[in-house]
Amino acid sequence: MFKRRLTCLFSKKIILIILSLSTALCMRAQKYYVSSSLGNDLNNGLSVQTPFKSIEKLNSINFNAGDSICFKSGDYWEGMFWLKGSGTLTEPIVVDVYDGNTKPIINGFGYQASVLIFNDQHIHINGLELYNSDDHFDSASTTTISAQTPSLFSNGPNSSWTNVYTACVIGDGNNGAQQTFVINVTNLPSQGANYRVARTVANQNWYFAPAQALSLGLNTITVNSVSFDRTVKFQFSDGGVEFSTITLNGDSIYQGIAKKLSGFGGAENSWGSGKNVRFGIKVVASSQNLENFNFNDLYIHDVYPTPVNTNNIHLGYGIKFETQSDLASGLVNTISNVKVINSIISNTGHYGLWIKSLGLVGVDSIKNNRILVENCVFEHTGGSGFVPNKSKNVLVQDCIFNHTGSSIDQRMWKRGSGMWPFDCKNVVAQHNKFMNAHGPMDSYGSHIDYGNENVVFQYNYSCNNEGGFAEILGDNINCGYRYNISVNDGYREDPNGTAWDKKGKMFWVSNYCGQNPIRCPNVGTFIYNNSVFVSDTLNPEIYFWPNIGDVHVYNNLIVTGQNGQTIPTLLENDPSDLYISHNLFYDSTRIDLDIELKNNAIYGDPLLMNSFYYGENNDEAYQVQSNSPAIGSGFLISGSTDSINYLQHNGGLDYFGNSVSHNLPSNIGAYNGSGATNILEINKDKIKLYPSVTKDNVNISIEEYSGTLKTEIYTLSGDFTAVQYGNKLSFEKYKSGIYFCVIKYANKSETLKIVKL
Repeated sequence: MFKRRLTCLFSKKIILIILSLSTALCMRAQKYYVSSSLGNDLNNGLSVQTPFKSIEKLNSINFNAGDSICFKSGDYWEGMFWLKGSGTLTEPIVVDVYDGNTKPIINGFGYQASVLIFNDQHIHINGLELYNSDDHFDSASTTTISAQTPSLFSNGPNSSWTNVYTACVIGDGNNGAQQTFVINVTNLPSQGANYRVARTVANQNWYFAPAQALSLGLNTITVNSVSFDRTVKFQFSDGGVEFSTITLNGDSIYQGIAKKLSGFGGAENSWGSGKNVRFGIKVVASSQNLENFNFNDLYIHDVYPTPVNTNNIHLGYGIKFETQSDLASGLVNTISNVKVINSIISNTGHYGLWIKSLGLVGVDSIKNNRILVENCVFEHTGGSGFVPNKSKNVLVQDCIFNHTGSSIDQRMWKRGSGMWPFDCKNVVAQHNKFMNAHGPMDSYGSHIDYGNENVVFQYNYSCNNEGGFAEILGDNINCGYRYNISVNDGYREDPNGTAWDKKGKMFWVSNYCGQNPIRCPNVGTFIYNNSVFVSDTLNPEIYFWPNIGDVHVYNNLIVTGQNGQTIPTLLENDPSDLYISHNLFYDSTRIDLDIELKNNAIYGDPLLMNSFYYGENNDEAYQVQSNSPAIGSGFLISGSTDSINYLQHNGGLDYFGNSVSHNLPSNIGAYNGSGATNILEINKDKIKLYPSVTKDNVNISIEEYSGTLKTEIYTLSGDFTAVQYGNKLSFEKYKSGIYFCVIKYANKSETLKIVKL
């Protein structure tokens, strides 16, 4: 009997252990499904038949290592998904898509982010569409003009102007100061609504300004100051106008309730509310180091705040990784092992992708680590496409940066280079296209900000960027540009006509390094083996500040159209160490060459494949022909086996993948082949596509294949547009922009990007 009882107890113990292990395994690897169209929050969420419904339900769950959260393809949610819980390196938490190829949409809906990760890590997110530009006030807190009459508004003088807000009256001591009235309109009557300004003039007679239409969002009405006392009123045509806030001269007159998730602590604007800053995805490390983030196949667009403070109108970001440290208390946090791949970020108020470290100013030894940005498109970002800060071991490749510093929306920053590293170490940016950057300052294809070490921009194509091609600021070590092609960069004119200031530039090296001190020379700056073409209509400068340290400028091929204004150059070389040699200038009669640039210079026609004086927007056009004087005429860059020693190791490859000798002089320019004779084309595996930047047609050929070709064409946002058959694609009727071509042949498929001018 005792033996049976012991056996029974032992068996029960084994069963309990097995059940405990099974429970632990289940807790570690659940797969949750969520569908706004078919789900119910009373479901268990563990199958496609029983999905959850809402973001709120997901926000109530703490996920475990190995868990997956799958959103139903094509469904739509509003709100902020605060993903709680961490995975492990081998068992990350994965956000994915099920039941189709259409991206599920999370509209951040005025919260701070569409997706928030707060002190959690080992998280992979795939296949989502995110946007976030709705009003940050809860709809329950909005009101109407008529509902606020007579507390804020008074009844109007007639049926055309039904309601009036009085800003100031004669005798109230205002004395004619400027009046700025801001109303955040959340809804308009179906017929719309107007406003007008009514004010008294010096003789106290009334002046009525023309009627203006109200719009959704912030409406700012300004009446300039005068030297006499007066009355100012703002009249409105319909009391049915809904609004969430009103300010007068910066003071809050009516304040709604901001949408905000609880649980963050800290200042409201930083935690939860999107009233002044907004994100597609925000990752925050404030209490520990974080690692292992993989964001793949995302489409993030239209990220703008609807701010209380109009100075913050541009603060919308596609993705931000933010670390918060406090050296005084010994708290130091970083983020590492980040991958952002195969994604599109467009129409943001400011940066597309931003890595930002707070609390580490002046500390060089602590940096975020291992950042990969690959095969991404940054288009129409209000600021720059990608800005890494305090990061090391950063690789950016095969990306397109198009229309950074965009101004197509008034909420944009309207200024920005395609990419710029700041206080970074070991950064490689290669095989990217930097095009159409805009703005009154910076706004180069790419630029190197201050405080960096070992940064190289190589094998990139830079075209039509307003600020210019190459900008290098101060306090940098071993940083520069090599084997890039620049076409018609630097068309900006200085708005004040000031020499050597904001005008566009081919090359610009300065020693600016912020504040205290303002000027810091560089060490080992290099600009070599780049090909630069400037059309008849442009005259960008070459300008080096004094005291910029040692700068090495070799083997650059600079070709200009034969007509147009003189191109100015100025190298203020005192006290700088300039090493300049073997650069080719053609036609040099258009360039006012500084004496330093003439050292061992060549002036003959390099015989580019491009023969058009306005240039061709195609990198293949900037190879040289077989009898070019640029072939074999370069300065030999060698002497080190360390590939990161850019001054003494030439990298071994040119822009086109041709080898560059470590023993013999290279060509001048970005092309180091023996001379091109073929048509303009690019290769992707066995597919030849030419040209990749077009106004009308694109040709396709595939090595050792002559069968049927079917091409599906998609917009940048992934919308299907058409199917075309055969070896020629027509883009003549397409709008300007970037398109994806899915070429199908012999049970294979290749996806290529096309830029339509």
